[in-house]
Amino acid sequence: MKNLSLISKLPEVLGAALSDESGALLECSGQMDGEIAGAVHAFTVRALTQAGETLGLSAFERATIVGPSSACIVAVHDGIVLGVDVDPHKPLNAIEKRIWDTISK
Repeated sequence: MKNLSLISKLPEVLGAALSDESGALLECSGQMDGEIAGAVHAFTVRALTQAGETLGLSAFERATIVGPSSACIVAVHDGIVLGVDVDPHKPLNAIEKRIWDTISK
């Protein structure tokens, strides 16, 4: 997840933050308060991981959370939490694919 600057340059991305699993901010870019976002993204990962364990799913990898005026893509890799705020009115599948392609470079 070392390509945060590349992710934040995607046209649909409003902001992106990297944090550790405890919510401590590692890096932030774009239009977001990184300290708050990192903590919220880490808490979201913990809650979704717990729900997944209850359902018998494997480890949490990623989720897209969409509301009427905002959308956030959250992913975990090697103990690092990535949260990306995106335009909810754009096609989310295409945005997710671009983000995953950028991460895997």
